[in-house]
Parts: sequence; C-alpha cells; structure tokens
Amino acid sequence: MKHASLFFCFVCLTAAVVFVGCSQKEKTYTVSGTVTYKGELVPNGSISFVPGDPKLSSQGTDIQDGKYSAQVRKGTMTVRITGSKPDPNQKMLDGSPFWTDFVPEKYGSQSTLTVEIKGNQTENFDLD
Repeated sequence: MKHASLFFCFVCLTAAVVFVGCSQKEKTYTVSGTVTYKGELVPNGSISFVPGDPKLSSQGTDIQDGKYSAQVRKGTMTVRITGSKPDPNQKMLDGSPFWTDFVPEKYGSQSTLTVEIKGNQTENFDLD
C-alpha cells in the first residue's frame, strides 16, 4: 500500500511538471502598422515575420485595408508580404470580384526586408 501511494504521488508530480512546462507560451509582442505599395494601401494580403532560426515557425497575420496587427516573438525577422486587389476588368462566375496579386515576389517569398522585434512596436512598410 505504501509503494502504491508513493507511485501515485510520483505520477501526479510528474504530470504537474509536464503540464506547467507545456502550458508556458513563448513571450510575444504586438507588432502593428500599415502596408502600402506605390503609395496605396494594400487592400488585402498577408504579412509574415520569419525568424532566422529554421527550427522556429513564422508568425503573421492578414492585412486588411492596409492595416495589420500580429503577435511576434523577439528577434531579427525577415518580413514577407503578399497583397491582392480586385481586378476591375474581371469577375468570378458568380459576379464577385476577381482578386489578383500585385505585390511583387521580391517582398514575398524572395523578400530581403528585415525588422528587429524588441517589444510592442509599430512597423510601417512602404513598398515601391
């Protein structure tokens, strides 16, 4: 009986340590701002903050009407931006707008934009 009680206490203590360790989230900061391309707000798109360490995942969010707000970890990040807008010359079969990408790949998958995340901050991106 004594060994069963000790084993039960050990199992409970181990579970508590694992639970506390797994429930702690990495500290992130709010990074927000605007994104423009050739002076115009990007109406629809996405922004990703990619860390230099390949073991860490990127963090990002949608861009709506040129604005974004993302939770991002501290460090130097490569910034990848996509953007699309309705094409006035095309419509979907149901009559809804046809969205076309217009932000060049040099800001997307081929981006060399970087930013240092130090805390909650505003980062505006004026692309040309």
